[in-house]
Amino acid sequence: MNDEEVRRRFAEIAGGMTIADLRGVMEQIRRARVADYLERGRPELRHPPRPDTVCFRVRADLVGAKPPVWRRLDLRSSMTLDVLHEVLQAAFGWTDSHLHRFSIGGDGWDRNAQLFLCPYDVDEGEDEGVPASEVRLDEVVAESGDTLHYLYDYGDNWQVVLRVEDVRGMGEPVPLAVCVDGRRAAPPEDSRGLGGAELLEIQGDPAWFDPSEVNEALADLRFALREAGVAASVISVIDRLRYLPGGDRVEEVARTLVDPPTDIADGEVDAALQAWTWFLRRAGGEGIELTAAGYLRPADVVEASVVVPAMGAWIGAHNREAQSGPLLHFREALVRDGFLRKSRGRLLVTRQGRAGVREAQKIWDALITRFGGVVDGTHAMRGRHGALSADYSRDATICLLLMVAGGGRFNARVLEGRREVGRERTLRLDDVAAWLTALGWRRGDGPVEASELYEEGVRTVLENLWDGPRERADRGEMSDVARQFAREVLRRGSASLV
Repeated sequence: MNDEEVRRRFAEIAGGMTIADLRGVMEQIRRARVADYLERGRPELRHPPRPDTVCFRVRADLVGAKPPVWRRLDLRSSMTLDVLHEVLQAAFGWTDSHLHRFSIGGDGWDRNAQLFLCPYDVDEGEDEGVPASEVRLDEVVAESGDTLHYLYDYGDNWQVVLRVEDVRGMGEPVPLAVCVDGRRAAPPEDSRGLGGAELLEIQGDPAWFDPSEVNEALADLRFALREAGVAASVISVIDRLRYLPGGDRVEEVARTLVDPPTDIADGEVDAALQAWTWFLRRAGGEGIELTAAGYLRPADVVEASVVVPAMGAWIGAHNREAQSGPLLHFREALVRDGFLRKSRGRLLVTRQGRAGVREAQKIWDALITRFGGVVDGTHAMRGRHGALSADYSRDATICLLLMVAGGGRFNARVLEGRREVGRERTLRLDDVAAWLTALGWRRGDGPVEASELYEEGVRTVLENLWDGPRERADRGEMSDVARQFAREVLRRGSASLV
């Protein structure tokens, strides 16, 4: 049916309609078109990430700027878009004070574009999109001429278009991002709508731009941590602490995460996991029978006390679990962390536990994943009165792992009632309590106390990553394996930046 026949047929149908009938038909058509528009999902425009890492040279232009404002950047293809957001903030001199999003196939307001969202927009769920932290740069651009849109500050509506100018192989590692060139100062935060004189007053010389200033910002510790693969949540805590009084200690510890990881032999890891391995093997078959009160039987307590390192310095007969705190906490942690489960008065091995029986590395990997979830804020280890449990357990776990990764000891000076000669600079639980208090956490109306940190689930793991019984002189000390564990958990967030 051609257009003329359609018009003729419509005239025949409409000829017998009243004005009200015609308006009703038009309203139905309008609603159908709107519904179709709203129900149409956003397109999937990404492509698989490259198997190799390359360098994208891109030109980033601020849309609508007259005279033009732009930056030329060399970007590692494996970086995620949340990292690129931080690079662009440094490149244009902004302060990350507003929401942002990336898009391909159109700008950030285009219904036909695919969106890559900041954490706030992901949580709100008002727009359909993928978290920017889960998308690599080489999934959204691939070759010369490809474009990526960046929207910053939904009120001022700064739009930046990144266009790939060149794709170069990397014969050797290069920095995550380098500013090569650019023109003119970018408008300051919250300056949209200001007149020329007002803008000039807060902007200074609008023609000034020096790539070395951007590269100095890109050399900041936060980018080095990103490049080392440190989780974004960890960097956030470090940033909140490093500029406060005493923040030099935090920065000192954070820089240890940039160093290449320490080599730990497989045998050392296996030895440090002896307590986990013993329980999983002992619980094989019919499981470990518990008493009517739900405790380990005395004979099992005696055997387990020999292999659970934290029991080495514990005073007592070691034959009743209710009186063997470190053992009880460790056994409960095995259930909490998914290696054992209780059923009909017995401890049985889970699927995850069976994998650990076959290969101790599986235990290590499961623990890294478990506490990585705490660090990411996706898993709460325990509740806490007056606090959002996931947020507090995240911050407390991050601070404790930072302390251990930086060479600290898992005890408190105030609890010992003395300072050890030569250890004044060694981090302790007192320092972690001060960090958490600085982050805004409180115990009632007072500061966080060091004694509270003994309750954190990560303590049970760290103190038992030891290759034999702990002596009384080992109080608070961490093994090399425990320090490596802390570094791996803290680094688990952005491993794609290698």
